[in-house]
Amino acid sequence: MRRSRATTPVPAPPSRRPPPFAAAVVAAGLLLAGALGAAGARAPGESAAGVHGIDVSHYSGAVDWERVREGGFEFAYVKATEGVDSPDPAFADHWRRLGELGLARGAYHFYVTEDDPEEQARFFLATVGHGPGDLPPAVDVEVIGHGTQPGVADRLRTFLEIVARETDVRPIVYTSPRFWNANLTAAFGDHRLWVAEYGVEEPQVPEGWDRWTLWQWRGNGSVPGVEKDADLSRLHPELTLDDLRIPPGG
Repeated sequence: MRRSRATTPVPAPPSRRPPPFAAAVVAAGLLLAGALGAAGARAPGESAAGVHGIDVSHYSGAVDWERVREGGFEFAYVKATEGVDSPDPAFADHWRRLGELGLARGAYHFYVTEDDPEEQARFFLATVGHGPGDLPPAVDVEVIGHGTQPGVADRLRTFLEIVARETDVRPIVYTSPRFWNANLTAAFGDHRLWVAEYGVEEPQVPEGWDRWTLWQWRGNGSVPGVEKDADLSRLHPELTLDDLRIPPGG
């Protein structure tokens, strides 16, 4: 996931890093193999079994969602908003097209630690029309920006509580283990975890959680149907997408 705001973040342990090997990625079944366009040793996180998905923003360029679906991907998260005033210009088209195709869809907000959490939540909710069958809203927490005041965890909790109250579903928290453990607290285990960690056989779980729900195992991957690149994730093998979907009345 990428930040649009031009301000320079405070240096922190990286939440993105490429796999520590140069071998290309092996296919996870014929369809997923074609989607990843890989050959060679199997990458950590890749599996012929399981439920795979991608996340994109306008930085990914044009997306042919039919080709993505044909490649074996079963869900997608798309960036909706950042901070209090930065909508992703590609969101509306992605959201509409995913709905037309019936591909499991979710929206995420890039959380800006300098901005007011209530304004961020209202902005996100006003942009995304969550409904039954959609995946839970997600919040991307990976940068501590310059000018951030003390109380980051409390403000993030405010954001999450507002979104949960308005959608009747707890948002998923996206982060990396190193960033989270260095900057936040163990008080968020009541939310599902979307963990980002690359080049490992199994991701670490940040403090406060006992397991992950989604694992982003590769960033900036090549996916047929995506003009530039997309991040690749998989669902925990003990879960199904129906376990995550917003229920009727939600």
